[in-house]
Amino acid sequence: MVVILLTVGLTRLIAVEIPLESLTPARIGYVDLQKVFDTYPEKSFAEGDLLREIEKRKRELGTRQNLIATIRQQISTDQTVLTQAQSGDSVQVPANNVPDLRPPPPPPPPAPAASTTTVKTSTTVAVEPYPMEDPLAGLPGHDSGTLPEHAQGSTQLPGMKDNGGKGILKTLAASSTPAPLSPDAISALQKRIDANKKLLERQIVDFKNFRGNAVADMKVLQTQKTYDVMSKIYAVLQTLARDEGVTLVMDKAYVLYGEDTVDLSDKLIQRLQQENQ
Repeated sequence: MVVILLTVGLTRLIAVEIPLESLTPARIGYVDLQKVFDTYPEKSFAEGDLLREIEKRKRELGTRQNLIATIRQQISTDQTVLTQAQSGDSVQVPANNVPDLRPPPPPPPPAPAASTTTVKTSTTVAVEPYPMEDPLAGLPGHDSGTLPEHAQGSTQLPGMKDNGGKGILKTLAASSTPAPLSPDAISALQKRIDANKKLLERQIVDFKNFRGNAVADMKVLQTQKTYDVMSKIYAVLQTLARDEGVTLVMDKAYVLYGEDTVDLSDKLIQRLQQENQ
């Protein structure tokens, strides 16, 4: 029997008697946890999932990098042509290689269901569609074979806009012959450069944010996958330790000395392989 004195506070002592014959001797075991982890098939599956997610992020980053490079090249080419055009030189307008990143327009609302309710006749005069045929055709002195300028499909109808000059630039880019640019074409090219510069700034910011989020996500996923694998290993190890009568299991890396320790590494690997079959 052993007597242990416990100090309570500063002056009071308490004696506790512990019978030694009632203590159960502990049996210590250890495992080479790194070896077990490396040979566990679930680790390979987890690594495969992680690598697939990493490759997915890499492809997306590559796509974003290519877009940024395309915008930069477009700005540089357009700026060179604009400088030459402003000097009065004949130039070849380059095609716009920057994709349109605007979201598609929302679908039109569904047509209202037909109603049998009687509707009062409106007195509002219906607006006639814009004439696509010459209303003067057939009159003396008028060429019936040619439409007036405002009615020809290649010319904008009254009240329509050129959408920032994109139509002008597209037409000029389709021509293979260099020519001096009109003030409207020069203005449209400048607007395209300015718009692409703003787009470039947004894409660079989005790229940096995506890259930072991707790195953070991969770290979280790696931790989660490692935890899942280790949880399965610990569950099998607990059962093995009980079957072997081991009351304490340590990692081999932290065992400095032990005369009666039990190495459970190979048995644990064998059981993990059986569990995975």
